[in-house]
Amino acid sequence: MKKILALFIVFSLQAYADNPGKSAHLCVTAGEGNPQPNGIEIAVENDCGAPVFILYCGELEFSSDRCGDGPDGGYYTHSSNIDEGEETNFRIEDGGSYSFGACYGQISFVNGGTYTDEPNGRYTCLPTGDYKQDE
Repeated sequence: MKKILALFIVFSLQAYADNPGKSAHLCVTAGEGNPQPNGIEIAVENDCGAPVFILYCGELEFSSDRCGDGPDGGYYTHSSNIDEGEETNFRIEDGGSYSFGACYGQISFVNGGTYTDEPNGRYTCLPTGDYKQDE
């Protein structure tokens, strides 16, 4: 049990490590991935040269949440970390749509101050760790 707790603490610290508060939308690409029997796989690739996280929503195949159903009135309902040069996938319903945003850095299971989003889909990447300036 102690080993599991220690790993969780290390992972949590890594997930919040020093995000610069910079959008990565211009170097992250999304498009249809491998064919699926039901739904459409969306492959999101990180070509940014650094770890990023994505925010996404839409008519997801395995979720009833839609864009605009995010926490605290936000737009995005899901997130995922993508290492440099790697990709992640999610599935949408046949004929469905999706929306995504991307920020440099990493995210944990909850936002934790890494971004803000508005009901219209606009988002802002927030600096954390050493990048965050004292107010």
